[in-house]
Amino acid sequence: MPALIQVRYATSSSPSPLKLSKGRTQIGRDLGCGLRLEDQGVSRDHGAFTYYIGVLMVEDHDSTNGIFVNGARVKRQVLYAGDRVKVGPTEIYIQKGSAASSPDTP
Repeated sequence: MPALIQVRYATSSSPSPLKLSKGRTQIGRDLGCGLRLEDQGVSRDHGAFTYYIGVLMVEDHDSTNGIFVNGARVKRQVLYAGDRVKVGPTEIYIQKGSAASSPDTP
């Protein structure tokens, strides 16, 4: 099953849903990015979401302004439902992220 996120662009009051399928989704201003953000505070190749084997991650590609998860700047972070990611003025809410691990899981 894909990961689900809600993207709230700075220019819109309502969030836009986006499914992240297996693999990498580039984040940035470049035309080829899967999550294209048209803001000068966002790098052309700002970072990426990676979703593989039930694990959703976000990583920063050495951008000037960084990626923030729940208010803290991160280089790479596993994401779970309820996490909030900020890229420039864009806020991204994780609806369905990584499967939570159980203490009984080997």
